[in-house]
This record gives sequence, C-alpha cells and structure tokens, in this order.
Amino acid sequence: MRKISGVSVAQFSTLMGLEALTAIAGAKYLVMPWVGEDFRGIAAVAAAILFFYMLAILAFRLIQVWAPVPCGSIAANSKGERRAFLYMLHYLLVFNPLIFNRAVPFPLLRVILRALGARMGENSYCAGIMMDPQFVTMGRDSIIGNGAMVISHVIEGDELGFFPVSIGDRVTIGAGAIIMADVEIGDGVVVAVQSVVTKGTRIPPGETWGGTPARCLRSAER
Repeated sequence: MRKISGVSVAQFSTLMGLEALTAIAGAKYLVMPWVGEDFRGIAAVAAAILFFYMLAILAFRLIQVWAPVPCGSIAANSKGERRAFLYMLHYLLVFNPLIFNRAVPFPLLRVILRALGARMGENSYCAGIMMDPQFVTMGRDSIIGNGAMVISHVIEGDELGFFPVSIGDRVTIGAGAIIMADVEIGDGVVVAVQSVVTKGTRIPPGETWGGTPARCLRSAER
C-alpha cells in the first residue's frame, strides 16, 4: 500500500478542522438557544455531529466535482494520486463509521450512500457494506444482502485504482458475498451467499452465480 502524503493529510486536517468549527458554531447559535437547560448539552452535541457530517458530505461532493478521483489505475506521484489520498482519508476517518455502522437503518443508509454519490434505483437497498459509493450503480428492485461487500477499489501492493461496479435491475446479492472492482452484473442475476465475484467479471442477465471464485451455476435459459 502506498504511503499517504503529508500534503494530503494537511489538506484533510485543515478541511476537517474548518468543518468541525462551523458545526460547533452552528450548534451553539442555531440549536442551544431553543433548548431548555436540562437537555441543552445533549442537543448541542447531537446537532454538532449532525452538522459536521452534513458539511463533510457537502464538501466531499464538491471536491469530487472540482477535483474528481480518476477512474482506473492511478499512477504514483500523480495529480490523481493526490486526489485519491484525500478521498481515502475522508473514507478512512469520516465516512466508514457511517457505512460500517450496523445500527443505521437500511432506508437511512440508502440516503447516506446516495449522498456520497451512489446511483441507486427505486426500491434498491444495501444491507451490507458499499465501499466507494460514487463508483457503484444499482438498478431498481435490487438488494445487497446482509454482510455483503461491494469493493470498487484495488489496493494491492503498489497498485492503486478505482473501477466502477454496475448492478442491474432485480439483482439479489446474497448475504456475505463479495463483489470486487470492475464488475458488471446484469438484470435478474442472483449471486449466492458467501460468493466472491472477482475483478473484471461480467455476469449476463438472468444467471445464478456462486462459489469462490464465483461461476455460473444456472444459465438464464434454464
């Protein structure tokens, strides 16, 4: 794994500091005056946390508009690498606690994932872990099962890259399954429980896949 540069750490720390100060000020001036003394402290802390995450997501999305992380392999010591480091720090230190938090209800997790850039169709939900949501597209009426993971990045030795994952309509990804980077899953596909769909796999519509590595268990014609 490449070492995250000090410049990226400084950029991230400065941004987080400004967001934290703004969130605290918002809680102090917008919330505390309206809450009784008995609950003022609790309300201020809750509001500051909420404001911080709202600001962090907004700033993150704006950064991805102005300086997006490139899709594909990222060369060392490049502008794309610096952008990727800033992106990774956001997830490692800010967003992963939300994405990995099993206490977050699925409808709320859907809202969070979409706020982070995931494209999710109507009636599609993630009951597992969607890493790098901005690189994931889900059609409608699809489900990522309990404990399943969708991983859009590649971090292997010195290799670093981000690749899209496309999930079609009416797709069921079983509990504990792993979908790796650069995978396309067609409409009506079922990925069995605990399966591992390896990098670069293309699954045609209507098939059932399972195993490690996953392979076709039932074709669309059957």
